[in-house]
Amino acid sequence: MFKRQGGKSKLKKAIVQIMPKHKTYVEPFIGGGHVFFEKEPAEVNVINDLDKDIYHMYVDTQKVGDKMINYDFTNDRATFNKLKAQTKFNKIEDRLYRNLYLSINSFGGNRKSFGYEPRNKGQKIKTDKWKNMLKNVKIFNKDFRDIIKKFDSKDTLFYLDPPYSKSVDDYDVGGVNPKDVYNALQGIKGKFILSYDYSPEIKKLFQKYNVSTIKTNYSLSRADNNQLVKEYLITNFLY
Repeated sequence: MFKRQGGKSKLKKAIVQIMPKHKTYVEPFIGGGHVFFEKEPAEVNVINDLDKDIYHMYVDTQKVGDKMINYDFTNDRATFNKLKAQTKFNKIEDRLYRNLYLSINSFGGNRKSFGYEPRNKGQKIKTDKWKNMLKNVKIFNKDFRDIIKKFDSKDTLFYLDPPYSKSVDDYDVGGVNPKDVYNALQGIKGKFILSYDYSPEIKKLFQKYNVSTIKTNYSLSRADNNQLVKEYLITNFLY
């Protein structure tokens, strides 16, 4: 639905292809939602993010996503800085516009630094399709461990894409300790697919699971220009 650092736009098809059958689908770290919007909906669909702005983008789109066609998303630094400083809103539509504008017009979707991408004056964004896809989806703003406990079952598939293991400044909610992710997955009844950065520490921590390597390209900074990187895909099932 919007850009985000570490998003899975280039890996989404590969991730969806290895998904086993399930009735309940849960993403405890929804982020930009690339994988969620790529796959076919399950009987029960659950998304969660601890970042308040991301949470609001989803719940607001679910309610008033069709109203964004009336707003101007033209890339403009002054507008970006004005909306970045805004904290109070008269309407849900205004809050959604602010959060989407910052996500779409920032570098890597970080919502902090202006990222210039030329757009036609009066640029519109159609979000009605996202509103339709979010119909009946359960949306939460909770700790990922609470979501795993609440929705775990033998028919549940979890897809987890936590912040990189060394990240300590992820969207103002801080980093996530990989050991906490590991502990939250111990003894669950459902199946999981976990995306993580390529590091010896991650491989050792999750060594009892099925660990495979996948390659992709990311622009991790303004200077690296689409760098080739490796990531781990970790599952508690064979595919």
